[in-house]
Amino acid sequence: MMRDWGRGLAGAIRLAFLDRTAASLFPTDRAGALRSFWTMVLLLPGAVALDTVERWMGHPLPPLDGSPALPSAPLIQAVPAALLNFVIATLAYLLMADRILAVRGSRAQFPQFVAASNWASVTILAVMLPVMAFAHSGVLSTPAAAAVQVTAFLWSLFYEAYVFRAVLGSGWLTATGFVFLDIITSDLVSTLVRGPLVAG
Repeated sequence: MMRDWGRGLAGAIRLAFLDRTAASLFPTDRAGALRSFWTMVLLLPGAVALDTVERWMGHPLPPLDGSPALPSAPLIQAVPAALLNFVIATLAYLLMADRILAVRGSRAQFPQFVAASNWASVTILAVMLPVMAFAHSGVLSTPAAAAVQVTAFLWSLFYEAYVFRAVLGSGWLTATGFVFLDIITSDLVSTLVRGPLVAG
């Protein structure tokens, strides 16, 4: 288990430094892909922490799409909603990715895709959580904080695309397509699941 964690984390970090060969550190078998879901030990509380930062810190910023700032909701609603949203969005995305890879004739790459996606999420969370906390802290002016938020968001998109490109051995178009699928899935699940749970 610790060997898997070491290889997965090393692969994700090296990919953040644009080392494409690090993709070989992710397991290529089904058992290895399933073991990579132990990252949820980090990702689930991390998702709640990030949601908390964006809702309760003293320098609220509107979402990037221009909609109003996220409303505060009681923790008894917000925490289960954030957890459920993250789990459903992750599983829905991976199921769709599996179907797409099967259509492309690349289903054998799915286990490595799963492991890479899980470990990349850990890296993204490790970067985004302190950055977003700083952006919402009130230390920066609103324009500067918004610029930090946008920069971090764009970096996360580029990093995710780079990981998929390295793992799948594909071009940027295919990798970017998987990133957009992730965004669309997350937004849709958030609208259908988290929205109703925190609305009351």
